[in-house]
Amino acid sequence: MKLFKNLFIIFFLLSFKALAQNTPNIGFENGDFSNWVCYSGLINTAGVSNVAVTTPSTPYFTIIGQESKGITDEYGGFPILCPNGSNYCVKINDNSAAQPDGTSNKVQRITYTFQAPAAGAYSIIFNYAVVLENPNHSYLQQPKFTAQVYDVTDGNYIDCPSFEFVPGTSLPGFTEATVAGNANSSIFYKDWSTATIDLKNYHNKTIRLEFSVNDCAVENGKHFGYAYIDVQDNTSSSGISGNAYCLGQKYMTLLGPTGFLGYTWYSGTDFSTPIGQGQALRVAPPPANMTPYSLIVQPYDGLGCVDTLYTVVNQINEGFKLNVQDTVRGCPGSGVDLTAASVTAGSSAGMTLSYYTDSLGTAFLYNPDMVVTPGKYYIQGVNAEGCENILPVNVVFGLPTITIIEPAAVNFPVTVDLTKTYVPVAGLTYAFYTDTGATDLVFNPTAIKYGGTYYIKATNQYGCTVVTPVNIIIHPPPPYTITGPNTFTPNGDGINDHFQLSATGVVTFGSIRIYTRYGQLVYTGKSFSEYWDGNLNGRNLPTGTYYWVFDGEDDYNNVKITKGGFITLIR
Repeated sequence: MKLFKNLFIIFFLLSFKALAQNTPNIGFENGDFSNWVCYSGLINTAGVSNVAVTTPSTPYFTIIGQESKGITDEYGGFPILCPNGSNYCVKINDNSAAQPDGTSNKVQRITYTFQAPAAGAYSIIFNYAVVLENPNHSYLQQPKFTAQVYDVTDGNYIDCPSFEFVPGTSLPGFTEATVAGNANSSIFYKDWSTATIDLKNYHNKTIRLEFSVNDCAVENGKHFGYAYIDVQDNTSSSGISGNAYCLGQKYMTLLGPTGFLGYTWYSGTDFSTPIGQGQALRVAPPPANMTPYSLIVQPYDGLGCVDTLYTVVNQINEGFKLNVQDTVRGCPGSGVDLTAASVTAGSSAGMTLSYYTDSLGTAFLYNPDMVVTPGKYYIQGVNAEGCENILPVNVVFGLPTITIIEPAAVNFPVTVDLTKTYVPVAGLTYAFYTDTGATDLVFNPTAIKYGGTYYIKATNQYGCTVVTPVNIIIHPPPPYTITGPNTFTPNGDGINDHFQLSATGVVTFGSIRIYTRYGQLVYTGKSFSEYWDGNLNGRNLPTGTYYWVFDGEDDYNNVKITKGGFITLIR
């Protein structure tokens, strides 16, 4: 999809945690919009939206599944499917400038209404990524995304979080990029971030989540937006993962939700002394069973609320083993698949695997099935009981190498063994060709007959290949000659008594046939050592002119030879 002038695109990806029993399908875990309400309408030039309930149908409300894995946003480069292992995305709105009836200034909204729990801490955590194009309209007429939480019981909106993204305003954590071919517009994009909805003070109250995307409000405007919403199916009330470990683990890592500005960890509920900063807290050795921890998360300015998350560590007396290959090798340009079963062979069955670029498991590896950059990556395994471990794996790309041993020059008919012109390496297979594209195999590489450039292809166990030339020098023989006397006198005086051919060069004798001037065959010879004495069946033939024909083969050029001449027999 090309950049359109005055384009506004929002990718909004939600990952809800702390799902209570009274919030079915809050994370679209059913693969549909059940229990959500969808709205569609218009926004006027004053920035006021008018929407009505609608049936969720494409292209404005679309469920997206695993078929979109690996697809990334062309502006921000982040995946449109949240890299947290969830199964579904929801796409809200589309990238057209108008509805099918030609109406512009679209608005799409989704809402979810539920009752907060009767007691205890309760938070909803959502992840989002945003891309906006700034068409430089007035504030009320800009395209925008809004996220609000409405207290239905008391009839008012909750202040925190309640935010909107409007291009042209201060957008913390965003990156600005220019729009090709449009000097008056730019794009703002934000990779995955996180916000929380703290509902601990709303026990038993009815709460409604509202998320809206609107086009610009300029009459006949052409600036639009859309959102992707993603949900984690396996969630916990704490919002903290890694809160269980199996017997035998040497350490455990507590991991807070991604996308916050700051993280401060505390032991228990004593907030007097922090025990760690950052998204991940590694504890070695693992603490005692039922040890409590607290985490205060600080959002980016204007993008949510300060919140406190709690967890209690559990020790699981079950066997658990994560086994990861030390090194996975691949061919340059083709990538390696870290999700292949062979990479984690020997691990405990039934665990969930996640892939990261850091050792603490905070930075997702977006496309672990197609890793094209060498380096160290990390695979985390978590079993159904919550035991986890994270181990490194090195990704290395490389081609096999061929060390050539230049053969000495030889003279034909000596041959050269092409299989002796390189240093063999264990684990590589070799093939021999006459062309650079390695398509024309050498028939007999152990006995090369002609000089020239030949090509050796080496292939390693990963299918990587390299083709290297080797020069063979075989000096050719001199050009062949076939000669015979044009007269002979078979009179028994020992001088020129017979007719015999001679040859130079590399020639294979086939036959020689001698004919009278009338075409009568009078002699046949099978080698250069044989000769004609002027007789036929023991009878002297008369003086006269005879003709000879030689058949043989030029052994160097592999061509047939036919040569002839005349003879004068004198008695």
